[in-house]
Amino acid sequence: MELPKQLQPYADSLANTKKPCLNIKGKIANTTPLQSKFAGQPYWLKTDPYPTSKDGQPLRLLAQINFSEIGETIPDYPTEGILQFFVADDDVYGLDFDNGKNQDTFRIVYHEKIELDSSKWLTELQVFDDENYFPIEKECALSFERSDEMMSSGDYRFNVITGIDQLLESGTDEDYDAYDEIMEAYNEIACGQGSKLGGYPFFTQEDPRAYGNYIECDTLLLQIDTDNDLDIMWGDSGVANFFIAAEDLKKRDFSKVLYNWDCY
Repeated sequence: MELPKQLQPYADSLANTKKPCLNIKGKIANTTPLQSKFAGQPYWLKTDPYPTSKDGQPLRLLAQINFSEIGETIPDYPTEGILQFFVADDDVYGLDFDNGKNQDTFRIVYHEKIELDSSKWLTELQVFDDENYFPIEKECALSFERSDEMMSSGDYRFNVITGIDQLLESGTDEDYDAYDEIMEAYNEIACGQGSKLGGYPFFTQEDPRAYGNYIECDTLLLQIDTDNDLDIMWGDSGVANFFIAAEDLKKRDFSKVLYNWDCY
């Protein structure tokens, strides 16, 4: 990727932030229980308690990733098994504004081994009220494409790591104009938007790790972006992110994932 001229002085620091990701492409379609998907019915065993909130309300499948069927891989992410993301079927989609790691009204479930005997799968599946708005209106089958991307400007570490904010040290109007020009050019090539595994996040507001007690959540586990073609809409054209500590990802410990979504 050739950088615009405004970014050439920062070429080395930006290149050092490059990280692989799996971009997610979707197609509105019915899926099988084992497929990677947004929404729809999850793979679940009859012998396992279905995910519910503490008050007993069943959680709704937001996304299911079957790593066993993904041809491409990225470091530290699973290469087998199914990872599921459940959220409450409520008006804030299970978000806890006080503690984004509180897995009560959302849940991350990892099935390391997949049971192929369909007679053991749960068939009496949860039915949710269609009158409740859900950010993913229609079931989508997913495919994945590997790429590399530089740190997005919305990531709270961006200015410190790249050094671009040094332009603002004197605080003159000229400095701010130069900074705005650089960031406009940068966001054309590395805005962080889109649905993906890995890579860097996009926000319509700000990175919750900048002000919450979430600094250890340094890795983007999953991002689901608004997509009009797939009837995905987070509030007013927003985006949802799930973050995890790199060491937890390596250990396949999904108990301390940070969940956040915001919108314009």
